[in-house]
Formats: sequence, C-alpha cells, structure tokens
Amino acid sequence: MKYQAITNCRVSSDEQLKNNSLNRQQRAVLNAAKRLDVEIPKDGQWSGSVSSKRGKNYDRKDLKEMLEYCKKHKRVKYVIVDEPDRFMRSVDEAFAWETRFRHEVNVRVYYASDETLNTDDSYARMMRFMKYFAAETSNEERQRKSIEGDKTAILEGRYTFHPKLGYMKSNRPGVHIIAPEIGEIMNKN
Repeated sequence: MKYQAITNCRVSSDEQLKNNSLNRQQRAVLNAAKRLDVEIPKDGQWSGSVSSKRGKNYDRKDLKEMLEYCKKHKRVKYVIVDEPDRFMRSVDEAFAWETRFRHEVNVRVYYASDETLNTDDSYARMMRFMKYFAAETSNEERQRKSIEGDKTAILEGRYTFHPKLGYMKSNRPGVHIIAPEIGEIMNKN
C-alpha cells in the first residue's frame, strides 16, 4: 500500500486567483508526488485564497484542517506545497508548522519546486529560513508602501478606500458623496 501526500496550493488574495497561479502550483505538487511515488487522495487537496501574513498563521483554518487530516490518515507522509512563500510568509510560523507536522503526525512539509529544501541538513534549513525571511520582508515592504501611499493620498485630499455604507464615489477622484437614495431618506425625516 502506497504512502500518501496531501497538498496545499495558496494565493494571498481573490485577485490572484485570476492569474493562473493555482494551476501552476497544482502541476508542481502533482509532479512532486510522482517523484516521491505517493498518491494524493481526492479529499487531501487544499487550494484557494488564504492570507499568510505574519501573526495570522498559528490559527490558519487550512493548516489546522490538514493537521487533523494527517492525524486520521496515518499513510500521509508529506504535505506538498509549491514553494516556501506559498506555504507561509513568516519565519517563526513556518518553522512552527513544519515542526507541528513533523512531531505531531510524522509528516514532512515538502517543497515541490526546490529539491534542495527537502532535507534536514544545515544547508537546507538555512535555505528554508532565507526563503521564509525573503517572503516575510516582502510582505512588510508591501505594507509599508501601501500605508505611505494612503497617507500621501489623504494629505492630497484623496480618499483611497471604498466608500462607507451610504456613500458613493463622486466624479472627482477620492471624494465620496452621500448616495442619492440615502439623501432622499434623510430629507424625508
């Protein structure tokens, strides 16, 4: 009886679902399963839009479900993901989850697109750290740039966020006005 693997293909936002990234990741994890000579059960595949920002991963629903699946299915020996940043974008949480899978259910997180990451030697551990570190700093940079861009827009008099309930965008960029229906209701009172 063959060993099994479960898979996780993840993007960070619904917008990224449109760019075919999940299909590419799916091909990579399926090829890795062939190389490992393991089968992937139909109910052992997780895929979708899940944020992996630092601080949000200890309670990630998909990872908890995968861990529980491994507890029930003892033939599972691998969690196959495409690359480290598709598994996690946080150094501490990545190693915490790798450790949980290894020690709680004897399952290895396996990186489909980079074979050098899949051993326990010092080089592989260092390279996984570097990949997670790069993903984490990339997230921090994006957050910082986004916040700075919003601050600049607000100082210029532009409101960059979605209109609040009862408001709508006006013809003037960055200005929100009361929606006509709401204005009528307010005038009746």
